[in-house]
Amino acid sequence: MAALLRSARLVKFSPSGLLHITGTKRTGPALSRLYSGALGGRRPGACSQQTYPAVENTFSRVWPYAVGGVRTYAVVTEQKDDSGLAVRSKQAQQFDWALAKLDSSVRRTGRITKTLLLRIFHDICRTGYPSGNQALLLLRSCGTLLPEVPLEERTELAHRIWEKLQELGALYDVSHYNALLKVYLQNEFKFSPTDFLAKMEAAKVQPNRVTYQRLIAAYCQNGDIEGASTILGFMKSKDLPITEAVFNSLVTGHARAGDIESAKNILSVMRGAGIEPGPETYVALLNAYAEKGDMESLKQTLEAAESADCSLMDRDIMEVIFTLAKAGYQQNVPEMVERMRHERGYVPDAMNLCLTLATQGQEDTGFHILKTFPMLQADDLNAESSNLGNFFLRHCVNMDTTIEKISHYCKELQESKLHTSPLQFTLSCALEAKKTGLSFELMKILKEQDLPIRPHYFWPLLTQHVKDSNTDGVMEVVKGMLDLGVSPDIETFSSYILPAFPNIDTAHQTLKDAGVPLESEGFLCSEVRLVAVHNLAELHTMLSDPSFPPLDLGVFRGSLITGFRKSADLKSMVKITELLYKDERFSKGNSKPAEATSFFLYNLIDSMSAEDVQAQEDKLREYFNQLQTQNISIPVNIYRGIRNLLESYHIPELIKDVITLVDPKDRASIGSMSAPLRVTGTEGKVMALEKKLAELKEEKKPLGPTLKQIIQALCAEENLQRALELKQQHEEEMTAGAYASLINLCCRHDNVEEALNLKRELSRKDSSVALDASKYIALVKTLSKNDRVEGKF
Repeated sequence: MAALLRSARLVKFSPSGLLHITGTKRTGPALSRLYSGALGGRRPGACSQQTYPAVENTFSRVWPYAVGGVRTYAVVTEQKDDSGLAVRSKQAQQFDWALAKLDSSVRRTGRITKTLLLRIFHDICRTGYPSGNQALLLLRSCGTLLPEVPLEERTELAHRIWEKLQELGALYDVSHYNALLKVYLQNEFKFSPTDFLAKMEAAKVQPNRVTYQRLIAAYCQNGDIEGASTILGFMKSKDLPITEAVFNSLVTGHARAGDIESAKNILSVMRGAGIEPGPETYVALLNAYAEKGDMESLKQTLEAAESADCSLMDRDIMEVIFTLAKAGYQQNVPEMVERMRHERGYVPDAMNLCLTLATQGQEDTGFHILKTFPMLQADDLNAESSNLGNFFLRHCVNMDTTIEKISHYCKELQESKLHTSPLQFTLSCALEAKKTGLSFELMKILKEQDLPIRPHYFWPLLTQHVKDSNTDGVMEVVKGMLDLGVSPDIETFSSYILPAFPNIDTAHQTLKDAGVPLESEGFLCSEVRLVAVHNLAELHTMLSDPSFPPLDLGVFRGSLITGFRKSADLKSMVKITELLYKDERFSKGNSKPAEATSFFLYNLIDSMSAEDVQAQEDKLREYFNQLQTQNISIPVNIYRGIRNLLESYHIPELIKDVITLVDPKDRASIGSMSAPLRVTGTEGKVMALEKKLAELKEEKKPLGPTLKQIIQALCAEENLQRALELKQQHEEEMTAGAYASLINLCCRHDNVEEALNLKRELSRKDSSVALDASKYIALVKTLSKNDRVEGKF
């Protein structure tokens, strides 16, 4: 073999420029940003033709933020077809878009996520016109650019992309087969090189020099020197150049065949062929010694590289660290870690190393690498540095790392003051990933540390069970809550437990059998909410029972409004309103029953769109008239709020029915804006609530619910200025409901700028929250009125 190698002659390395595709832009992200290197797998699959170290340094070191170095992302020349310019232009635009997305991710982190790759893949499939360049881009992304994905899963993804795009009409040439070979090498996928060549032959695709180089690398990866020799002989017969990449593969091949001396002698063979070993060759030999755990020879090789003026970078050392860990010599990793110089780009490279290690079951070594980060950032401490390792903890959750290891990592991070709340962050990751068992284990640890466990922590675990009406799944989570000493609260019962059951009786019996305390206020409120939405007659029977305990209307007002809007049972609506108006059980604090009921009537109209009010105008008119016969009255301020709503809906006819509910003594003041009004109704309620808010603030208790009540009361008074002042003072405590009421009030006052600002603030706080239809319609109308609709939705 030595004679064969010595007889080979190298072709000088000359990196060619990127081919331009018709219809694509030359500007934008460089194609070379997307590298195809790998930790523990890039050397055998490399395809550069190095003749001088300077050339390799220039070409492979250009990207400092990608573990394993940068490789050019070659572009396939598209064959012209008859599909027309429009199709080619569309393909080019999609290629630019996909490339920009992937390149942006690599620029920032040195990696891409499986989610991003699949999103681009699905978008390309939806168009039905996959180009060869798109296929090449996706295939080359299925290797070490996915450090968070297991090797086998990466290869399966590559096969899935290959088959689907071929089915959709993508044409494959030798570059695609070479890309697939590179993915196989990076993912350590075992395959038959002869079968691979047979498939190329069947597809009438001619192998080139890169194909043979990678087939040699595949043989050498498995220690098959005989197979590699066969390919070498074939290359010689075709007068193909033997590049440094081939020698690097042979170093690996001899070492894995158990002949470490021959692996070492390859360097002498290279010099005899006129090639000076470069960084990749030394790294291949270092990896060979690392696989054997031969630290003495490894150190000697490092010294030899330095003597040869062949500077190894941090990412080269990282590759050796990966090999040591994978071969079971984790005890030697610290010594290699000390050799890293923390060069520019160290953190992104090291993050990818940590992820790769954790993916392949070496999370302890990954954690050791993680702890080297702060030393680099000591002079640049910021808020993020106090939460070091979020990416690692999240990945450990996704990889189903044991709770013992995760708790150890969290403990060490917190004790070292590298993370302020690692357990809580890890719990949030487990809940997001729907890992029920891990979530409960983490909550147990939190409880042991006397840290609070809130009912809403369990909502992500319940969401899918509720959607699927999976009562067994719901009860599993509920039992877990009870074991942790957490009782479901109103929201948990209302939105995440009871909706999973076919009816309230089944829910009642199942929860009772599980030992859930049904006499709790939380369950009672949830039951009332559920009945209020579906059966007003049953609700009246329930509430009018003298044994029914006190329950503030504010707890179930939203559900009752929904029930009133859906129901045609006018008789029950009037009975319930009268009960709420007269019975003090449904009014707590300083609020009187009549005031709370008046505010409920305002909220009923406020929750409806103009179309809803128009459609139910007759029902509402009859409802107001029957309330008047029951001697139910409302304060002037509430009347004015309802009047303003009806005027904004362009339904003034209902106003005369509402005015009959105003106390005759106060009607005279309605026509005169200057007439002084008594401090009654919502005015008195606002004063009482503001006093309560101040008390809660002093006691450092949650302000959200009370703040929401004040803002809704101010909205009923049409007091926009005061409502905005309160929002400004307590912005952190603002709830989605309070924002929705304020946005609607701004729309009624035609204050489009403030409405938009509030909408943006709400989206920033919680992007999942959406306004109800009536409030969206009001916002759109206000924007339209002010010529501001374009680009806002």
